[in-house]
Amino acid sequence: MNRRQKNIYQRIKKRVILLLILMTLTVLGIIITSMAMASTLKTASSVVNIFGRQRMYTQAIAKNASRTSVLYTTIDSDEAIQNVDLLEQKLAKSKEQLIADRDTFTEVFKHLAEGYVDVDGEQFVINAHIMAALEADVSELHNLWIPFSDAVDVIANSNGIDLAFREALIFINENNEDLLYYAQHVTDGFESMIIDDYTRYRNITILLVGILILNAAGLVVLLYSYLFSALDVFYNEIEKLGIDHDHGVNIMQNRSLIDEIKLLLVGFKETLELVERINASGSFSETLKDIYESFSHYLPYTYIGIALLKEDDPTRIVASYGIGEEQHPGLAKELLHYEAKLHETSLGRIMETNRPRVINDLDAYFKIHEMREYSRIIMKHGIKSSITLPLRANEMPLGFIFFSSNQKDVYQEKHIEYLKLISNSIALSFEKNIFSEELVYSSVLALAKLSEARDEDTGEHLKRMSHYVGVIAEALSETDRYKDVIDQNFITNIVRFSPMHDIGKVGIPDYILLKPGKLTAEEFEMMKFHTVYGANVLNEAEMNVQRSGRSLFQMGIAIALNHHEKFDGSGYPNGLIGEAIPLEARIVSVADVFDALLSKRPYKEPFTMEETLRIINEGRGKHFDPFIIDVFNANLERLTAIQHLYLDS
Repeated sequence: MNRRQKNIYQRIKKRVILLLILMTLTVLGIIITSMAMASTLKTASSVVNIFGRQRMYTQAIAKNASRTSVLYTTIDSDEAIQNVDLLEQKLAKSKEQLIADRDTFTEVFKHLAEGYVDVDGEQFVINAHIMAALEADVSELHNLWIPFSDAVDVIANSNGIDLAFREALIFINENNEDLLYYAQHVTDGFESMIIDDYTRYRNITILLVGILILNAAGLVVLLYSYLFSALDVFYNEIEKLGIDHDHGVNIMQNRSLIDEIKLLLVGFKETLELVERINASGSFSETLKDIYESFSHYLPYTYIGIALLKEDDPTRIVASYGIGEEQHPGLAKELLHYEAKLHETSLGRIMETNRPRVINDLDAYFKIHEMREYSRIIMKHGIKSSITLPLRANEMPLGFIFFSSNQKDVYQEKHIEYLKLISNSIALSFEKNIFSEELVYSSVLALAKLSEARDEDTGEHLKRMSHYVGVIAEALSETDRYKDVIDQNFITNIVRFSPMHDIGKVGIPDYILLKPGKLTAEEFEMMKFHTVYGANVLNEAEMNVQRSGRSLFQMGIAIALNHHEKFDGSGYPNGLIGEAIPLEARIVSVADVFDALLSKRPYKEPFTMEETLRIINEGRGKHFDPFIIDVFNANLERLTAIQHLYLDS
């Protein structure tokens, strides 16, 4: 190599090293800002949930204070319909709950004033600049809470209704809304500043990704300019030699090497573009679809599945997403929500070692390994080989991603390394999209649970009803009428949003909501408005979400507004008829009434199963969609199993 060639080589080497250093520093910056975003969202989710509980405690305090007054009046009355001892027990319980709610609110408020919140023993520190901005609202809340807490003490320590008791009760009822207002104001202020912080981190991340892409593009151009130019010269020079293919090497083989290198560089470029699209993506489902369509032309897969660790029990794994319907129709739907214990599967080992597993012949594999139910499902749908990779974000395990093919012996070592990169992109998208959606969703769900908490007799209504809804929706999806209408996203969303059907009851006064008897015509008209209130609450949340370019609460709005519409048009609020009522609302209506009839309420005792089924079937074609009632009856065994599960728990 002469001096000129050495200078060119050194110059290229320095440029490549410089670009690699810049790319490394940029990647580190992206990782740091991503961790900061994740930490910000995690803290925000915890703090918003705590604030939501604070609002719930203020409502509960007002309810129990009023209930204490009612119990005193009933005990002193000669017309008490219950045993006095039982009434006194309820009185003592109400007082205990008053003190417990007051103490919990005070403890959280104390921690907030010190700059942190405590969630199950884990402390989440609130940034100093956020605390400074919230100082005025926190001060107002403090000034109102002190006399409010004193009034709670008066009622909890009273021996009857005297002047002090009446003044305390009046103070609580008159100031409860103000307390809710200031608590909400603190929450809104906190959320606004968290969004600002998140936006700042996001913009920094976008900038760093842009820098990374520019550096990568520069590296690609540099390599292409020198590497492929050299290969072309080499190829042309060899061709000039005129080697006889019958006695020498077939030089055209070099072309396959060039084509493979070009293909890898194209894949590298597409991966960088994918990272950019992930950052701008509206939802995780869109990202998964984008990945499936972008890489299937040079990576051998016909199906992508994702199983996630359960948030409330990370020892269990749940099939959560799947894409590949054209090649494997029905597979994603059949696997969705399939649940297993992690240690009873081979996936636990993959998570421990953080290494991918390749099975190039599933038929041969299961001749020597135990086949579980989920394995039978994928084999039934034509899966012949697969690669399983662990999903992690910020070193935290999230679950697994499965790249599967309907052909045997298709996966090679080069595929594993490339799929690792794609799985990391998926983990990034999952953390970004799902976590931010959960922040908004959990805030609204806390409000739904607040409306439920006002009536202690509703118990586990929201959980039971969402399970009933899931069974009915899945059964409908298997019918010819709805198999093309109800997909796995519909089922996931209706299960998720059905607990919000009565969220509007937060706007209904206690004297109507908790009335132990039939409502008057005027009271019933007021009660009807809970459908409109609920739709308005969720629409407000939807408008906030749409500002970030996505939609989240459309199904929840339809359910909240229409779940009291009746098939014959006699329902409310709009008197819709038949299939003009959204399908999700028609499904929720059946599940809601089924659970309500079987449950104790302030105005009734629970009905028997026989009475409940009689009432529901009498409403076929009147109150309820007749086709849904037929499916309901066909799946009654599954529904009653859910009811018995809650009775036994």
